Amino acid sequence: MWRRTGLVLIFLAAYGSAVAVTPENLKCEFRSQPLGVDNPTPRLSWTLRSDGKDEVQASYRVLVASSKALIDRYRGDLWDSGTVASDRQNNIDYAGKPLESGQVVYWKVAIAGANAKPVWSKASTWEMGLRDWKARWIEDAKPAAEPYQDDPAPLFRKEFSVRSQVARARLYITGLGYYEASINGKRIGDHVLDPGWTDVDKRVSYSVYDLTRSLAQGKNCLGVMLGNGWYNPLPLKLFGNFNLREHLEAGKPRLIAELRIEYGDGSVDVVSSDPTWKVGDGPIVRNNIYLGEVYDARREVAGWNRSDFRDQAWRNAVASERPVGKLIAQPQPPIRVTKQWTAVKVTEPKPGVFVYDMGVNFAGWASFEFDLLAGTQVHLRYGELIYPDGNLNPMTSVAGQIKRKGVGGPGAPDIAWQSDTFIAKGGKETYTPRFTFHGFRYVEITGLPKALPLKAVTGMRLNSDVETVGSFECSNPLLNDIQAMCLRTFKSNIFSVQSDCPHRERLAYGG
Repeated sequence: MWRRTGLVLIFLAAYGSAVAVTPENLKCEFRSQPLGVDNPTPRLSWTLRSDGKDEVQASYRVLVASSKALIDRYRGDLWDSGTVASDRQNNIDYAGKPLESGQVVYWKVAIAGANAKPVWSKASTWEMGLRDWKARWIEDAKPAAEPYQDDPAPLFRKEFSVRSQVARARLYITGLGYYEASINGKRIGDHVLDPGWTDVDKRVSYSVYDLTRSLAQGKNCLGVMLGNGWYNPLPLKLFGNFNLREHLEAGKPRLIAELRIEYGDGSVDVVSSDPTWKVGDGPIVRNNIYLGEVYDARREVAGWNRSDFRDQAWRNAVASERPVGKLIAQPQPPIRVTKQWTAVKVTEPKPGVFVYDMGVNFAGWASFEFDLLAGTQVHLRYGELIYPDGNLNPMTSVAGQIKRKGVGGPGAPDIAWQSDTFIAKGGKETYTPRFTFHGFRYVEITGLPKALPLKAVTGMRLNSDVETVGSFECSNPLLNDIQAMCLRTFKSNIFSVQSDCPHRERLAYGG
């Protein structure tokens, strides 16, 4: 009996060593199918899957092609690494023909285990970033307002025509400080608070969007709204002496955009930002990273980002002459809304003061559904705690520890609350901030005739949409709660860079 069992074990061991190892999860520059890659020799990687145990990669072969047809036929006209005896799966440098600006690249990899035939992955792609920019940085010609005064976020628009059916269209775009783009009235992508924070005198990140299915034959319109972000901060004196405008490259909000439209016959049209773009004032009359927004819905401009809008009264954009750093394809995951939920409780500690409990401390936005008379002003304040009497305690999350008069600099508020203000145009409306974010659990609302239902107040967690690569769970509820708390804290502090806190400082260090 023992001899027979031994033979079976030997047979299974031999069989296991021949189980195929399959490559998957192909990435270029650590991203799946990225649309913008600046590295001229991109780094490639993959993971392994096998039904057997203790399987390893013995060799690999990478093929890179200029078309899907070629890669499907296993032809690497750009690069064929040949069979490389190696267990490496990360940071395999592309070593083929030079790649062009905006080029679409197709690739796959074959993996062989110790005693198995090579197995090919499915094909993947990457696209090179834009090197030969035709676009120019542009800004609003209107002079900037005095600090702490109304200064409406500018709306930029550009009409253009599409000649025939589009084979491929890519929009390369960024703004300083933040931007939100649209095509024919529809928001482009799901990035928020874009671009990620960089030292802009050295580098500025741009994003790439696939607009192939978003363009119509005939007239189209690109629209871009700009926020101040980190590029145009107020002269708040954080902690009484630290003025961001003296430590960061600062200037008026600006944008650069280039839309490349490829047709079936190989011809290309380019729509670039330049002084022919038109500019008008939007409904966000104030916006600041720390202090929040003032949004006047009565100032909304219907149809401003559509091709049938009459913009004769709008002013022309001007070229931005102040130099900034090199444009780079944004390498880190964008900030997105990664979770949503409704408020769990509302109280009225004083008449007309409603405090909504979102259930957990997080960083991001609250979105509100209103049905109000035109001109109604709703004031929103955010905080981590409540006082024993039920009123909001916003003092632990005051921006820059500015908590008394004279600390914030000329014109600054006596206390730098995290707050937003919404002014209704009348009827059913939804308000969600755009160019700010808050760290909070509780929202205080004043100015309402009555409390909103819980379902009308939605928490929207924001964070850089990093990939989850591991998890922890055990039989002890306390340890599970601590794990969840740590994860929430980490996500609240990763807004393109890791920060120390999402409300008081928001600065790029880990404390």
